[in-house]
Amino acid sequence: MTWRALDRLVGVPERFFERCEEGLPEVFGNPGLPHEMPDLDDLAGALRGGLLRTPYVEMVREGVMIPAYEFCTERVVASAREEGFADPERVMRLLGDGATLLLPQLDQWHASVGALTARLARDLGRRVEAFCFATMAGGRGLDVHRDDADVLVVQLAGRKEWTVYAAPADGHWGPGPVPEPGEPLLRTVVGAGDVLYVPRGAPHTATGHEGLSVHIALTIRETNTTRIRQTLADLLTQDPGGLPARPLTEGQLLASIRDVLDSARKVLDSVAPEELLARARGPLPDLPGSTAPAEWPTA
Repeated sequence: MTWRALDRLVGVPERFFERCEEGLPEVFGNPGLPHEMPDLDDLAGALRGGLLRTPYVEMVREGVMIPAYEFCTERVVASAREEGFADPERVMRLLGDGATLLLPQLDQWHASVGALTARLARDLGRRVEAFCFATMAGGRGLDVHRDDADVLVVQLAGRKEWTVYAAPADGHWGPGPVPEPGEPLLRTVVGAGDVLYVPRGAPHTATGHEGLSVHIALTIRETNTTRIRQTLADLLTQDPGGLPARPLTEGQLLASIRDVLDSARKVLDSVAPEELLARARGPLPDLPGSTAPAEWPTA
């Protein structure tokens, strides 16, 4: 099978799928990053451009979110004062003091990154998002924590030290801080061009190791039991049509109930586990070029 994006990220997709099944981290050396990945000039230009604002820019210091007023400024737009615009000078000063810069949902506003996440989502059948992190040497944005997603960490520049612990043995866990993660499974330093796989639920932390460290975290979302139950409930409550809206007698009500139960049983008999899983994971994005580009209207 040909993988549109995965083989360009990890080189050996089969190895990646093995690690996913085993819940084990892995570093995939890559001779060259996918061309959709931004470089430092590209990201710096976005920061200097003046339009980057919360919630698409955040900063973290010692595991705590920094209030926006410390790194943002206000502007007058169409005669109205608007807040939350990233101030490059404040951002760089906080970076130098050990804070971490976070650009959430990079895929939503960076066209080429959005194209890469769409291709990766199609490869994996799961929704994919992109987050960019920048940290100076010694800086650490978040303490040991779990994410509710598999993560492919693509190192763009500098070096970063990662510590990854064992993923949960069963499904009784939640995302968030992990004060006592146990013994590390992997402790490694990744450099530009490396791709690190962090399994879903595996506690981890990262610290800037050398120079300005910049990486993009491609988060591969997965559904959960609550979402699966909700998806099934939505299927079961679809109106089969033809039923009276307001039965008048108890006999008519019981007849409607029998019809509703028969309809629900038909749904349960027809839906396969694989179909329910795909529905619960949600719709996948369109691939680049599969929809008509936006055009200016003609007179």
